Amino acid sequence: MKPLLGSGLIFCFCINVYSPAIAQLRAEKRADVSLPITLQPNQALLVMGFRRPDSRSLGTAGSIEFTRYDVDKRDLVFEPKNAKKNGDKNTYWIQFSSANRKSPLEYNAMVIAAGDYVLSSATLGGGSFIATKVQVVSFCLSAPVLHVEAGQVVYFGDVTPYQSVKMASGNRGNAMKYSANIDDARKALEKQGALATSLKPADMRNGAAFGCYGQTMLAYAVSGAPDIGPVMPKAMATTTLPDNQANQVTTAPPLLPPVAGQSQQH
Repeated sequence: MKPLLGSGLIFCFCINVYSPAIAQLRAEKRADVSLPITLQPNQALLVMGFRRPDSRSLGTAGSIEFTRYDVDKRDLVFEPKNAKKNGDKNTYWIQFSSANRKSPLEYNAMVIAAGDYVLSSATLGGGSFIATKVQVVSFCLSAPVLHVEAGQVVYFGDVTPYQSVKMASGNRGNAMKYSANIDDARKALEKQGALATSLKPADMRNGAAFGCYGQTMLAYAVSGAPDIGPVMPKAMATTTLPDNQANQVTTAPPLLPPVAGQSQQH
């Protein structure tokens, strides 16, 4: 695999207008990072990137979805009926969609309510998949869950989308490789001052399962993240990575099957 990017990084923030004072029950609108972002009580900022370092990924669109998660019941928490009418300030569903499939690197930032969120699904490619929000892959068998505290600025990681590429098995399929590059994410947030400085890796735990749905059902684990364990507290304890570990460029297994020529960690 070619190096992720050279020394001249190109950042793209493709922005929709968003007012941080308005709670997003279904978070799809990106925060405008060119303007000051003020987090309201019980809000946090979640950051992730789409990284396209080679010809196989450049030009491919994709999205990943997070759903609010009950760590006691080990299942998804769906938006209640009349939530907006009743003034519910929680976030129940988050979708990060790539905005410029020709950009080598684009970062998205989303204002969300504090809480626990599981990586619930992923879509790949453009056209009808994205337009109709078809959940191509559900990670219901086992997935990483994030714990986000109010006031935090949290970095999930980067994903690299591949469509119809040769897999290690010899077959062709879709893939979305995970990597963590927190220094790049911090540079993309440099206009945010204190928020950029406080950006930290997400507190992630593997092994969160939930009721299955979708066209394809898989398990996924982030390499190096601890397991959520057999007994879960109401709020997971925060794990802080050492600075030297947090700033390293790391890779984990792809969200979908591995691309030929790439090693898959376990």
